Amino acid sequence: MLNTDGSFSASLYEMWHEITIKTAKLMGADRATIFLIDEQNNELCSIAAGGNGGLQAIRIPANQGIAGQVAALKKSVNLTSDFDESPGSAAAKELERETGVGGDTLLALPLFNEKGKLIAVVQLLNKLKSPDEPSAPLSERLDPSGFTRADEERFAEFVPLLEPVLERCLKAVSAAGAPATSGETSSSELRHATGEKGERPSQTAPPASNSIQLFNENFEILNVMFDRGLEATLHEMLRAASEKAGELLNADRTRIFVFDEANSELWAVAEGAEAALEIGIPAGIGIVGEVATTKRAVNIPLDFFDDPRSADAKKFYQKTGYRTYTALAVPVLSEGGDLVAVVLFLNKLKKQHQATAPLADRIDTKSFTEADKALFAQEAPQIRLILEKCRLLYAAAQKQRSTAALMEATRSLAQSSFDLDATVQLVMGLAKQLTNADRSTLWILDRERDELWTKIPLAGILKEIRLPVGVGFVGRVATTGEPVNIPFDLYDCPDTETVKKTDRDVGGYRSCSMLCVPVFNPDGELIAVTQLINKTKQGENPTYDPDDWPNAPVCWQASFNRSDLELMRAFNIQAGWLLQNAKQFAAVKQHEQIERDILRSLSYGVISADKEGHILTANESAQQLLGYSDADWLKGRSICDLIQIQDGDLAECLQAAVDAKDEKDRKQFYPEQTLISVGGEQRKINLSINAIADAGDATHIKGVLLVMDEIGDRQLFRRFVSNSVTQEVASQVIPSGRSRLGGERKEVSVLFSGIRSFTSLLENLEDQEVLLLLKEYFQSMTEAVFKYGGVIEKYIGDAIMAVFGAPVLLEEHAWRAVQTAVEMRHRLVELNVRRVEDGKPAIRIGIGINSDTVLTGNIGSSQRLEFTTIGDGVNLGAYLERVSKQYGCDIIISDTTYHPCADRVWARELDLIGVKGKHQPVAIYQLVALRSEEIPEEKRMAIEFYSRGREHYRNRQFAEAAAAFGQVLEISSWDKPAAIHLERCQHWLQEPPPEDWDGIWSFAEL
Repeated sequence: MLNTDGSFSASLYEMWHEITIKTAKLMGADRATIFLIDEQNNELCSIAAGGNGGLQAIRIPANQGIAGQVAALKKSVNLTSDFDESPGSAAAKELERETGVGGDTLLALPLFNEKGKLIAVVQLLNKLKSPDEPSAPLSERLDPSGFTRADEERFAEFVPLLEPVLERCLKAVSAAGAPATSGETSSSELRHATGEKGERPSQTAPPASNSIQLFNENFEILNVMFDRGLEATLHEMLRAASEKAGELLNADRTRIFVFDEANSELWAVAEGAEAALEIGIPAGIGIVGEVATTKRAVNIPLDFFDDPRSADAKKFYQKTGYRTYTALAVPVLSEGGDLVAVVLFLNKLKKQHQATAPLADRIDTKSFTEADKALFAQEAPQIRLILEKCRLLYAAAQKQRSTAALMEATRSLAQSSFDLDATVQLVMGLAKQLTNADRSTLWILDRERDELWTKIPLAGILKEIRLPVGVGFVGRVATTGEPVNIPFDLYDCPDTETVKKTDRDVGGYRSCSMLCVPVFNPDGELIAVTQLINKTKQGENPTYDPDDWPNAPVCWQASFNRSDLELMRAFNIQAGWLLQNAKQFAAVKQHEQIERDILRSLSYGVISADKEGHILTANESAQQLLGYSDADWLKGRSICDLIQIQDGDLAECLQAAVDAKDEKDRKQFYPEQTLISVGGEQRKINLSINAIADAGDATHIKGVLLVMDEIGDRQLFRRFVSNSVTQEVASQVIPSGRSRLGGERKEVSVLFSGIRSFTSLLENLEDQEVLLLLKEYFQSMTEAVFKYGGVIEKYIGDAIMAVFGAPVLLEEHAWRAVQTAVEMRHRLVELNVRRVEDGKPAIRIGIGINSDTVLTGNIGSSQRLEFTTIGDGVNLGAYLERVSKQYGCDIIISDTTYHPCADRVWARELDLIGVKGKHQPVAIYQLVALRSEEIPEEKRMAIEFYSRGREHYRNRQFAEAAAAFGQVLEISSWDKPAAIHLERCQHWLQEPPPEDWDGIWSFAEL
């Protein structure tokens, strides 16, 4: 296609000129221009004759003109009025001045290859009336309605034959490299490039390529196809060939199966169908498949039903009443010996018979003979020519369906919203429709959790489902990035036990075939997997009855083929772009919601404003401070009009933050200011004013943030009241004066709880997820503390410290703390159920409780007050929470907490431990359950055996103790305290302890 000097050969121009002329003719246009997409140089390229008699590429920037617009947007442009008035028509106007040929209407269309990649833009000029009168002036030949949607659909039918020719041209143009001409295109060059009729260069040009020959061979078929419809034309040709072959051998019925080499399948017109095709009979299956594989005829004499290969025919007989007595299947081969089709003859008839007689009376008992085979072989060359045309038409029909469906699906995607759930449902529906699948699922990759998730409608509600990456066929695709295509029958494939179980559990569904295709974003990163289940056969099929499970229904005895795979790859390119945008949009929405939740939860007032001081957001606390109840009313109003600071110039402070000459201006703090709210009420606040800088440029100030923290005697305690105690407790604290500075010694119970392995959990979660987790966890656990009259002293990272018995005295504070711990255990179970259902990891906690006399009171200053408890009793509670991990227990209580509650709890003495700072050892207990709760008999036995073991252990009877702990492990192999003590016993049996051994165990500093 290129000459030795790199210029274009005449054969390439011949091909180019031929396809542009015929494209215009087929589309009913006066002329056509074809621009190839040269991605390497970001240009549109056409071919024209050069001034020196040679050929050259005409290149223009990809974003120039109407064709450039189509290339950029990948959407068609249809101008139904004088397009000379539209932008991008400069070159066309120059052509009109030199040739006198003007533009009235224009249709520019993108052309994609099988993989969904844009390779060309086809531009059609001047829609002509039908029928056209070539001798009439152009102005009289123009169709005033211009190009229509029907023309776009007509183009989709034409694309499958045009695409391979243009692919070949594109390779030649790409090989030519950079152009020798400038970006400007002369009118003479445009005349050649647009296929204008005239003298062609070099009448001694070499023959056109095989691609253009193939294109020309199908040109006349295309004319017929556009008049009648592609599938109708194909149907008619096959019917004619079948009738001719059947009459030749005097067969009652004849059916032709054309071989689809690309997908190794045989296809035929469905029984009773006008234009539908039955597709997907794998070569090698059945009598026809046997002939396709061996390329040898198969002749089955009377009686066909005695042959083991007659199972399908018997089913057909039961369904329709048509009986097969004899059969002959013969191959049709090309001149090169390749399979073209298989012709199946059913029921050889007598030469003389009555057409109205029953079929059994008309059958020739001699069956088909060698003479019949020879007669068919004699006529086969003529039938072969028809069938080879049918193969071409079939390939065109497949591409036509694919192209039209892909265009429609792409159009639907382009019109969709950026809502992630809606996008998932849209992609699933379009993928199902595109491949004629019964079910479609889009699995989104969650890289943070290494999971795949989707949402499917159940009982009218979208239900989220998650599975680990690497599990199942979808997980395999997510791991490898390679598609998986499992043909019929899926149940025969290894590793399908899970599929079978799922089918059975959901009411007898029958999975027969599967296609899983990866979805990549524009950066080439795998973000999802499309899963298609059950390719549905075309034509009429019996409705699937779940009671027939596990028998495979006829309607799904088909397989996804290579065309389906390529179609889904092309579709997924567009879906990947849409999903990427939808995911980013969802992330932004989630981030905004988190920010709103955080602002709402703050006890101090927060207001953001732009550089001019107009309010953007205000949280609820700010509204209360200012005396306004409507947040929307505040938006857009000036801060200085709504906020008055006694003895202060707020406007000056805001301007200083906006100008932000130094760090002092960016972050301003004004303690103990008097805020005058609506109605003249005065409130004491600490005021902070901070500049909001651009994330990419700290010197660029975008607005200001005001933080107002209320202070005062009653207000000092307000934050503590709202976040740390119930209103019932608060009502006792404030009047009693306990909210003032100072402290006193009290007997209390202190409870510490913390999330296990929280540091490693942080590494696997985004910041927003951590905040949401802590918010949900703290909310539930705080409610448990408040339920039994406790006070939240502080949150320490992921830990909670609660006090029972201060600042308000509580009867049975130890029992209240124990009940709280059990309540927290139950609430954690409920929380984890919700998290697992949402595809989130479950969490575990540890709880330690100690009862002791400690110092309690309020510490701080007049501006900031904090309730606290101090003493060794507090430290021991915190120590028990940490040591609970060593024993594998969720709740450990000290002996001072256990004894007041001993008759109301199921517990066991875990150990006698030494504690830093205490002279006496401390007995610690595992809180198993409350006595009001039912526990299994096995657990009671385990407690009893463990107690025996502890008694033997403290009496230095290590063999007996080991036996008791072993019995515990037989009941519960995961009992960590028993395993620890068994290991200790084995150690002491080998190395006995000293005589003064007291059974105390000391841990390394935790």
